[in-house]
Amino acid sequence: MKKQTSDQNQDRVVIRKLPTGVAGLDEILGGGLPELSFNIIAGAPGGGKTTLAHQIMFNNATPKRPALYFTVLGEPAIKMLRYQQQYTFFDKAVLDGSIRFVNLSQLVLDQDLGAVLEAIIKEVEASNPSIVVVDSFRTVVRKAQ
Repeated sequence: MKKQTSDQNQDRVVIRKLPTGVAGLDEILGGGLPELSFNIIAGAPGGGKTTLAHQIMFNNATPKRPALYFTVLGEPAIKMLRYQQQYTFFDKAVLDGSIRFVNLSQLVLDQDLGAVLEAIIKEVEASNPSIVVVDSFRTVVRKAQ
């Protein structure tokens, strides 16, 4: 016997999930992060925020659904990537194709918040990414204060 679905369930919007690549975390999140959502990964220095952001990007970025990573901390992308190469999720083949890094550290030092946001918007509009990471978002927010 087939169960009838209520009208209420038929009206539900299905939200696609972006798997983080961390099995236990994806289970807790019901399959991953909701697509088209704004998520903040916060924690103490050295807590793994950057590594988690990289894992999410490498797990989801494709040529049709690229990822854009803005760094504002002054640490060059090459240094970060050298460290990330130790992880199984790292795939050098997707760099500068499916995943692109933009260093905003000098802009954050020299310009106001408006200029930083304008640069981010310009890059996002140009590449239409499915994932955008700002590391560190806290640094950008502090620029507004």
